Amino acid sequence: MLTPDTPGLTRFVRLTLLMLGLVAAVAPATPTPSAPVPSGVAAGRQAENVVIITIRGEIDRYTALSVVRRLKIAEASGADAVVIDLDTPGGEVVSVLEITQAIKGTTVPRTVAWINPTAYSGGAIIAVACEEIVVNDPARFGDALIIQAGPTGAEALPEELRPKFLSPLLADTVDSARRNGYDEYLVQAFVTLGLELWLVRDTETGRTMAINEAEYRMLFEGEPPRSSPIAPSIGRNVLADRDFARNAEGVTDEAVDPTKGADPLATPPPPAETVSGGAQLPPIEEGDRAFRPAGPSVEDLSGTVDLELDEPTRRPAISEGDRGRYELVGYIQDGNGPLIVTTENAELLGFGPGVVLDDDELRQHLGASNLRRLDRSWSESFARFMTILPVRGLLIVVFIIGLFLELTSPGLGLPGGLAAVALFGLLAPPMLIGMANWWEIAAIAVGIAFIGVELFLLPGFGVFGVLGMIALFGGLVGTFVREDPGGLFPGTEGAKRDLLYGVVTLLMSLVTSGIGIYFLSKNVESLPLFRKLILQNPEPGDNDTMLEAMSGPVATLRVGDEGVTTIPLRPSGRMSTGDGATEEIHDVVADMGWIEAGVRVRVIEIDGFRVTVEPADGEAGPDVHEGDA
Repeated sequence: MLTPDTPGLTRFVRLTLLMLGLVAAVAPATPTPSAPVPSGVAAGRQAENVVIITIRGEIDRYTALSVVRRLKIAEASGADAVVIDLDTPGGEVVSVLEITQAIKGTTVPRTVAWINPTAYSGGAIIAVACEEIVVNDPARFGDALIIQAGPTGAEALPEELRPKFLSPLLADTVDSARRNGYDEYLVQAFVTLGLELWLVRDTETGRTMAINEAEYRMLFEGEPPRSSPIAPSIGRNVLADRDFARNAEGVTDEAVDPTKGADPLATPPPPAETVSGGAQLPPIEEGDRAFRPAGPSVEDLSGTVDLELDEPTRRPAISEGDRGRYELVGYIQDGNGPLIVTTENAELLGFGPGVVLDDDELRQHLGASNLRRLDRSWSESFARFMTILPVRGLLIVVFIIGLFLELTSPGLGLPGGLAAVALFGLLAPPMLIGMANWWEIAAIAVGIAFIGVELFLLPGFGVFGVLGMIALFGGLVGTFVREDPGGLFPGTEGAKRDLLYGVVTLLMSLVTSGIGIYFLSKNVESLPLFRKLILQNPEPGDNDTMLEAMSGPVATLRVGDEGVTTIPLRPSGRMSTGDGATEEIHDVVADMGWIEAGVRVRVIEIDGFRVTVEPADGEAGPDVHEGDA
């Protein structure tokens, strides 16, 4: 019998502890993750390092540039997944397509769209470009109809522009659906009207898909039900409309029961000969790359959309032989409005496996250890601010006034510096997004140069001044017109609208600049800033500025008056009129060439800013140098 005091027991205990220590030393250590990794995450969804790219507000060229930049950062950092966090009303078609192409072309293994909480229009197109969609609660996405800005606000796209805009958008959206496993009929309902759809389930595979009326009639007997839509048309509460009509007209409940006949208030079915999927359309088998129109409203685009599609369809073809294989899940929508998906019906319609409320739940959903957000940078936000029309108009005013003061008062420096800063603010941000090209910058430079030639080298002709003004203002207007980098929509209404906005902004800026220049010309000596920059009591022979002449005794001169130059006119200078107590000094400009001091000259022209003179004898004497520059 062993007791605790027995030496054998003591040796046994020591030996046991030693063996346990050896086992612990050689056994593999249990890893300690940097963040708790949830269990039950599907292997295809697991992502260790996740980057969240936010898209907030209207989508424009700056948004596209920013998203592309942040995608490159995610790629360089070795991210396992990119989450596009969307809260947007949509935006420009070209910018949206740039983003979708960048998402599809990224080297990051997994892309996820997070509807947080809304992604209308272009936001929905971007969401479909991602491999997975998750939604907040509440959340809404869809309604990607193309509209254009008109004088009174948003307007429907003119019919003649519909193929040009809708075809590439439809092709991109269907391509995204085929890549990522979304229903290509449903995504077509995002971007166009007139698509009435029903949801059915394959009883053999459990797969659900949307079908149109022609396919419904192949699969089921009787009239298609048109009550209680899963996704009621936007702008119209279908159930409320029917309740009102039922109460007003005495329609019975049985009349709208899909099990007892068609709804008399439903949209009438289209004629049989125009129904998509009818005999006039060739059958398309699963795996074909051809476009499969969800309804007659997009059949006319089939030819152009086909050219853009490379991904084969995953949608099985429906035929009469499939009767009994499918069961009806519900009526999706009547087609009177674009499809809008909500948190309640997202999973039923095949968008999104569940609800994600915040970053912590997103981490759990992806099984991520590291989660980092990449928001738009301050410089991108500042560049966007600098292209707002009121800001651009103000910059044009500063540029014109500063340029005028510097050209008419050379040597001040400060107005020229302000003009240069304003010009940089006008050109740099638009250059980033294709709103300023080399020819526009060249036109502005040539315009400034020609105006300088008119003022200082060849005064009096006017040709260089006119050409300079045309080039300068033409270049400024050109910076308002956005370039389409993909060449999708040349000569569109969008370019005409940009041009109109540019012309109106420039005209308003010119008027404002003219008022500012007039005010400065009348009050230049009373302004503290300019009082420090301009000599108050010039001595004879000093090279004063033309700006002072505008507030001086120019009005006392008349065409034909004569005087004597007190300093050389090269081409601007000064002349003296009168004698003794009546002597007056005036700033003048030589009509042609240079005129030396002490030469008698005659006034030949007077305008608001300049007095032009020529030698009084009408000939080029020894003190006159014609053709000098």
